[in-house]
Amino acid sequence: MKKRKLYRHNAALVAVLCLIFSAGLLTAVTLALSQTGTFSVASHIELQRSMLVAEGAATRIQYLLAADRNLHPDDKPGEVDYTTFDYDRYMADGVTHTIDYYGEKISFTVLDAVSGWDMSGAGYETVLAGISGQDDAGDDQIYLVEQVTHRLGDYLDSDDDIRDYGMEVTDYEDQGFAPLPRNAPMQFREELLYIEGFTELFPLDGNGRLSSIRLIPPESTSDLSDDKMNLFAADRRTIELVCDLTEDELDRAMDALERWKNDKELLSDTLDDELLAKLKGSFATQESGAYTVIIQAPAEHSRPFRKLVFSYSGFEISGPEGQVINYMEWNFL
Repeated sequence: MKKRKLYRHNAALVAVLCLIFSAGLLTAVTLALSQTGTFSVASHIELQRSMLVAEGAATRIQYLLAADRNLHPDDKPGEVDYTTFDYDRYMADGVTHTIDYYGEKISFTVLDAVSGWDMSGAGYETVLAGISGQDDAGDDQIYLVEQVTHRLGDYLDSDDDIRDYGMEVTDYEDQGFAPLPRNAPMQFREELLYIEGFTELFPLDGNGRLSSIRLIPPESTSDLSDDKMNLFAADRRTIELVCDLTEDELDRAMDALERWKNDKELLSDTLDDELLAKLKGSFATQESGAYTVIIQAPAEHSRPFRKLVFSYSGFEISGPEGQVINYMEWNFL
């Protein structure tokens, strides 16, 4: 009899211990999930907050640019000695600035929106031919250029005839891209991402943008059709394709541009007259009045921050016409 009672007590004790152990496990899991959720929510809130900060700062930056242009209408990027001013200068010159926006430090860079290759019209054939015409262009690259040229031609023309390496309606349908192709002029730069092989010739930049290709502005907003691309927004490959430079000259040009953007050293101090004349003869250095602004957190910023890239047509200090700003690009990255 005593053995049965002892057995029952032991069984009850084991059951209680199992219950306590299970409760402990559930509590630990709950705390772990709660902690993970807290970190996740905190990061999400910080990202949302950074978007509001970037949006507000975007407005301030536009008026800083308007004020600078109002005070110094004839100044050219790359030719302004920043050290002679007791305030910062804001131009489309690739220099990174840091400002305090209501207690939040942000960094931003301003570039001219007339930058990159204009692929919106028939000129795309000339641009692509220039790539295959390079001295170092191999057979594979020449073949890829021919493929992209045919596909882009089929994308833009209004007929259903397929070029040798082109793609038409059924090809896009098979890839799940109906109702492409457009069969008309492109309305957005990013349509080029649908052209198979295009990004092999013109890779996306570090922000995932086709910055080597010029924006296509909405109708009746901005004119970005200038033949000359802006020098301070050009990457090495663009300069190589546009200018007839030796490898040494190209290295010196890129070094000078980096020294301008990072240390504000005048191009006239870092380049000889002949090389500087070559660059100015092939690229624009005067501002067009249309801007691309990249807003991000300073390098020392440790909290999550969503980068903002936007492009717009500049306006006077009195504000935009009709108090409405038409953006050509507005992307959180």
